[in-house]
Amino acid sequence: MAIFTNDNKQFDAPNSNGATIIAAKTKFKGELNIECHIHIDGEFEGNINSTNTVLVGKSGVVNGDIMAQRVIVSGNFSGSIDSECIEIMPNGRVEGIIVCNELYIEKKGIFIGESKIKSKMQDSKIDDITKNKD
Repeated sequence: MAIFTNDNKQFDAPNSNGATIIAAKTKFKGELNIECHIHIDGEFEGNINSTNTVLVGKSGVVNGDIMAQRVIVSGNFSGSIDSECIEIMPNGRVEGIIVCNELYIEKKGIFIGESKIKSKMQDSKIDDITKNKD
């Protein structure tokens, strides 16, 4: 099984512990803790914790918080994202707070909100901890 993105990149499911798909016209509410790729074409409300890639497809709508290695948004996302890499594809829309090391916004991609650099946030947390020890 394979999942293709807008730019014809392929997620190779057999070599990456599979993939979970929330299909179009499917509504899901809750919390996901997942180690494989997840592709959302339906509606999701809640929290996603993934050690892999979260892809919000063209028809996908996600409201909540995502913590993942990589997040790709081709549909609509509202909430907060904590990730190493965030990609907003053409016609993708992200509203909220994002924390990441790499942010890519393709032409016609929309970002409304606040972005923070992940490595600097970790450095400031370390500084705060060392100051509190003194």
